[in-house]
Amino acid sequence: MLTPLQIYLIFPILGSICGAMLWLTYFKRIDLLEGERVRDVVIAFIIGFLTPSLTLWIYYGLGVFDIKINGDFTNDFLYSLFGVGMAEELSKLMGVFIAFRLLKKRINEPIDYLVFAGIVALGFSVRENFIYYHNYGSQIITGRTYISSLVHIINTSICVYGIYRNKIFNKGNPYVNSIAGVSIAILSHGLFDFFLTQLFLGDFTPLLSSLVYLIGINFWMQMINNSINFSPFFSYEKIASTTKLYTTIFTWYAIIVLVEFSYAYYYKDIIFALTEISKNFLKEGFLLVIVALRTSRLRINKGKYLRVRLQLPFHFTKNDDEDILFLGLPIKIRGENEKEFRFLQFLGKDILICPVDQNQTIIKTDRHARVIKKYFLKNDVVTYLVEIFNENNSKSDMYILKPKTTRFTDMKHKYPVAILMDNERNSTQQTPEKPAYSELKKIELVYIKTPE
Repeated sequence: MLTPLQIYLIFPILGSICGAMLWLTYFKRIDLLEGERVRDVVIAFIIGFLTPSLTLWIYYGLGVFDIKINGDFTNDFLYSLFGVGMAEELSKLMGVFIAFRLLKKRINEPIDYLVFAGIVALGFSVRENFIYYHNYGSQIITGRTYISSLVHIINTSICVYGIYRNKIFNKGNPYVNSIAGVSIAILSHGLFDFFLTQLFLGDFTPLLSSLVYLIGINFWMQMINNSINFSPFFSYEKIASTTKLYTTIFTWYAIIVLVEFSYAYYYKDIIFALTEISKNFLKEGFLLVIVALRTSRLRINKGKYLRVRLQLPFHFTKNDDEDILFLGLPIKIRGENEKEFRFLQFLGKDILICPVDQNQTIIKTDRHARVIKKYFLKNDVVTYLVEIFNENNSKSDMYILKPKTTRFTDMKHKYPVAILMDNERNSTQQTPEKPAYSELKKIELVYIKTPE
């Protein structure tokens, strides 16, 4: 017969396991070009699980000198940066270096640095989360899993990206990169914690933590994107499956919600359980959707290094590629969605471009064509440069295909639909300046299929 304490511990244990499995599953899916062995993943995770001990010793030392949060704005700000941010990031970084040393023969592509660093950070956060669940109750599992754990993963990844940026991409000065990466991670971590513990803007102060969190997610995905673009195992076909990573995240969210619900129901009643779950979803639902969509999207272009920018993971768009209509405003999640990404299967191949409306068409009939390359317009609008041949295949012209991402996106539930466009300035061939989407002339809707 289980004791009350043993029953109470079941929920933190389940919550910690589910939180770990979510991000371990994510790392497995995102590192699909050349996956890692389970044994190596376990080693990195265990090392990360042990690193909070170093942080606790640092906190103990600070306590001896009476350095702690005391309600003073300046003191708490500095403590958040150097007492929390620096202590935890350097502790995790120590674990990362140990893991890299033990697994150096397994690190054979750029994303391995971020994957193993992320797993070490995950081990750190799982141990930290278990303490929080035990002390404050398991109704905080979803928030700790989707926010706190990811903050740890992101900031450790920023450190590692800075330290190894020159080695991997031959970009920047190695010393400047390292200092910048570690400093940004400490600042990000410190600000996130500071805004959570302060109320200088009243109840709006925690929103600043959400802002730091969202910028961090986009920063992280840009680093992952560059790492995949430079992989020696690069393959467009393999990468295509990452666009449905959001299903993994939503599935694990449902499982974790079930653990939270069971905890609340066991210790209170069903009304309390439903109320708590509803509150958490209202607080976290928006962030959950943004996280799920942004972490499943990449901007794939083999060998292309994209500058890492401080941006929100979504933006207002006028380019017919919105994902969400929020209060009537078209919002686009950064990166390529699955409707845009699937056109990669045609890259470099012979295809047929077919008019959607046979009664109102300029190309008149199915035309043989070849997709030349992926072509990013201004503001990272995803298009493809295509060469279309005339009816007797004796002459060809260059056009642009813009994948349809909303409303009518498939013909006969089988063939992807695109907007056929013409660049009247012809900048794709004669000048390096990329046109804006609004500068292109829309010709008609077409769908794509391969010749039989």
